[in-house]
Amino acid sequence: MNAQSQYDTSQIAPANRFSYWSDAICNSYVRLGCDAKNMSRFKGSIKIKHHSVLSISEVSAMAHTAERRKQDISASTDEYFLLSLQRRETSRIKQFGKSAILHPGDMALYSSSDPYELNLSNNFEKTVLQLPREKLLARLPNAQMLVAHRIDGQSGIGRLVRENIQEFARFADDKNPTLQSMVQATLIDLIATGLANEIGQKAELSSPEQHVLMRAKSFIRSNLGLPELDRNRVAAEIGMSVRRLNAVFAKENYSIAEYIRSERLKRVAIELRDDRYAHLSISEIAIRNGFSNLQHFSTLFRNTQGRSPKSYRSGE
Repeated sequence: MNAQSQYDTSQIAPANRFSYWSDAICNSYVRLGCDAKNMSRFKGSIKIKHHSVLSISEVSAMAHTAERRKQDISASTDEYFLLSLQRRETSRIKQFGKSAILHPGDMALYSSSDPYELNLSNNFEKTVLQLPREKLLARLPNAQMLVAHRIDGQSGIGRLVRENIQEFARFADDKNPTLQSMVQATLIDLIATGLANEIGQKAELSSPEQHVLMRAKSFIRSNLGLPELDRNRVAAEIGMSVRRLNAVFAKENYSIAEYIRSERLKRVAIELRDDRYAHLSISEIAIRNGFSNLQHFSTLFRNTQGRSPKSYRSGE
């Protein structure tokens, strides 16, 4: 069963805002103690979706601290891991004597089973995933070793995790319980893989093929501008045969080549209407996204969008 909750201090009287915020955090995550220098002017919002296995939330607020204390832990029955993905400003996570400072794109894990402290900067934004402790430990028994450890969002595996969290979070809303369960399991696989990479271990994945697909798609999206990007290049990057990788893609009803072409056309369509690329010609935009045959590009674009690139750009 899915449920969505939202908390916003803007509708609360100034004198009550921070106490409201403290209650909102406890209701959304786990019991915590919160503090801020400017409680009466405090502003913050939480949008959280509770799925059958995990919860995904978007948090933004002014500077404050949140502390998981021993008395909070003793009053709790459930145990969770939380993964914090920084989207704006910075935050610091302290646990087990370790400290991780997160900048936009960075991630870090922490555990509700032990005391921790969060120091959140002014006007921060972050995405938080909360998952049952046993689900991650089943895939990565040493996950506890990686709490308060910064995962660089610009590194290869860090970028893979960061780019796919939002994509998988959207699919987690699907009303099909089988698909939703698979998507949540794959998202936990993704987190386990990112963490395992940090300590040179392998995670026990619930769906290895989904992990392969994520890696392949991420590589493709990051290299659309390469004219030589094809199924052979992708398969070599992933480390499997073209035939096997195509079989994985085929389960989603398209080939590697079709996915590359589709993503290139999507990127061109976005850039044609993006003011940042207004100084570029249609040909230049097509070339920068890997199309070398401009006549073929125009035909593909028309077949996809139902009009020429020129008409699409002008909004005709």
